[in-house]
Amino acid sequence: MKMPPIQWLQLPQEVLLHIFTFLSPTEKANVRATCTYLRTLVDHPSLWKNSIIVFKSIGIYNARFWDTLQNRKICSVEVSKVTLKQFKKMACSLPDITNVRMDSCLKGEILQGLQPLLNLKQLQLSDCSNVTDHDLFTEIVFFQQLTHLSLCRVTFSSVLPLTSIVLLQNLYSLSLHSKEGIVPERALQYILFRLPKLRELSLAIGNMNKWKLSLCFNMPDNFVSAFEDKPCIPRLQLHKLELMNCGCAGLSTNALNQLSTLKSVCLRHFKYLQHEDFIETILLKLPNLTELKLEWAAPFEPLMCPISSKLENLSVVGTQISNAALVWFSKSANGLKCLNLNFSYGYDEDVVKKFPCLFPHLQKLYLSNTRLTEESLVVLANLYSLQVLDISNNLHLTPEAILAFRKITSNRIGLILERPIESVKYCCW
Repeated sequence: MKMPPIQWLQLPQEVLLHIFTFLSPTEKANVRATCTYLRTLVDHPSLWKNSIIVFKSIGIYNARFWDTLQNRKICSVEVSKVTLKQFKKMACSLPDITNVRMDSCLKGEILQGLQPLLNLKQLQLSDCSNVTDHDLFTEIVFFQQLTHLSLCRVTFSSVLPLTSIVLLQNLYSLSLHSKEGIVPERALQYILFRLPKLRELSLAIGNMNKWKLSLCFNMPDNFVSAFEDKPCIPRLQLHKLELMNCGCAGLSTNALNQLSTLKSVCLRHFKYLQHEDFIETILLKLPNLTELKLEWAAPFEPLMCPISSKLENLSVVGTQISNAALVWFSKSANGLKCLNLNFSYGYDEDVVKKFPCLFPHLQKLYLSNTRLTEESLVVLANLYSLQVLDISNNLHLTPEAILAFRKITSNRIGLILERPIESVKYCCW
């Protein structure tokens, strides 16, 4: 029976706020337009704490708009077309901003507009190609409270500008994706050993060879810099490492020793895996590794016998992987809880039917764009720990087959049935 409007409005505010958390932004806007009381509720900061406001053009908004965003305590914004004056307007209107992403080409001294944001923690710049590295880092080091910094399409002219990052002593996450795929290894080595809080690192390293890449993770020797007062830490404490667009495979023993604290490794657009033992070496030399991602990389075929690993999360996205490689992973990481094979290929339905035996502890399984039949879907019901199953973009499963699976599993598994078919977008492309 439908509740009369007057009774619905008499529900406690905390109940209404909880209900509104399930609404989309468009649905919230519709509720907000009904009356002053609901407008006030919809603007409650708890409903917007994880929201990202996307600005296409800042200059078109009036004071009332900025007041609304300020009342909601918006913390994250993404901007495209913007001038220095507009950046200053946004920073003054939204002083609580902690996260800024600029999704267009950075120009001139525009970052000066963010200087009023004393609480800025995360800064992501997707295109730095029109700014010299000297000018870029001169502006960035002003934000010494930053914990996350991501710079894409940077051109490094020399060693010294990059070393100024050591002034950002609170950095937890650093992404350096250069325009030419070249990062000065000496400068990178210098800053890595002088950022004591750094735990996450992402590098687009182009054709950097094994020895130059390894040098970045080796204890630096004598090195001249303007920031010699920053002490050198004895060991890296990285937890997450991402290597992109790499033309080499391998790290020296000394480098792997410095990376022994890693819990997650992502190799994206990695060119050489098929004839190297890099994957096996990573699993063998990194004892704390629980997550491995091979995304849009070269085919991988194991060369060694199964080795003991603590791996819990394996992601092979857009990459060829054979039945034999999946079996090898099942023996090397028998405690695997998450397996992502979205857009991957090279294996067949026969090995999918063996997943309950190969990966009995799986809690999440992603098979978007994988050819599955009703028979193989029924077999996957025997994954008794499974909580999430992605079978989107599958043209071979009928609604009847999916309904039968739901009945067999008593709806204990959350099914993902729809996902846009699109290539993954990375900010440095």
